[in-house]
Amino acid sequence: MNTDLSICQPLFGQDPVRYVDITESVRRGLGCVLHASPSAALVGIPAAGCPGGFGSYLMSCAGVDAARLLCGLIPDGGDFLIAAHEDFYLPLLQERFGAGFFLEGASFQAAYLSGGPCPMPDSALAIRQLNVDDLPQVSENYKLEGEGYLRSLLERGQLFGGFLEDAMAGFVGRHAEGSIGLLEVFPPYRRRGFATVLERYMINRELALGRTPFGQVVTGNAPSLALQRSLGMTLSQGTLYWLSRN
Repeated sequence: MNTDLSICQPLFGQDPVRYVDITESVRRGLGCVLHASPSAALVGIPAAGCPGGFGSYLMSCAGVDAARLLCGLIPDGGDFLIAAHEDFYLPLLQERFGAGFFLEGASFQAAYLSGGPCPMPDSALAIRQLNVDDLPQVSENYKLEGEGYLRSLLERGQLFGGFLEDAMAGFVGRHAEGSIGLLEVFPPYRRRGFATVLERYMINRELALGRTPFGQVVTGNAPSLALQRSLGMTLSQGTLYWLSRN
């Protein structure tokens, strides 16, 4: 089985930002290539605390036959996420994995492709790495992920808080597949530009580590889309779709 993603260039070439989560996760060593061909790609992202198991799959293909092939490579049991980069095989995924497999909605991919760092504005916000002691405050304010997943990110040093003196005003982080996300500013501190500061910080941190900063934005989230554009992020032409099994 081919595991060289370069063979997928015909699939990725016309809208590379749309597939940057696949290419970048593998380049960083976060993802494992399970299948690669000119018409299909499947990458597994290891699940925290589950050696040999995958917590999410990144999937792209050019036809239904290729989609069926990739579906057959994903184990039937357990809880996991799938990022499907095309919409025509969504019914096939839901049929394959049955009840309890939910479509989370469409998102644009965004990537920072500028050569230099993202300029940081003057701000009183101090940013520091969070740890597991901060889990109660993080989980209380971020409901899109479970406590176990948030704990795993904290244990790996992938969440960063913005502080005014000793008070946390919000946080941002890096997901397991490498995307920037988990951006949250607490209600008392909103409309003060702190979301911009937090995301700029993460962009520059990724750049300093030799990575391409990227993330996803729900298609209907106009404020977040405007924020990405203001930061110089390039948005994909097409969308991707997260599905969850839990």
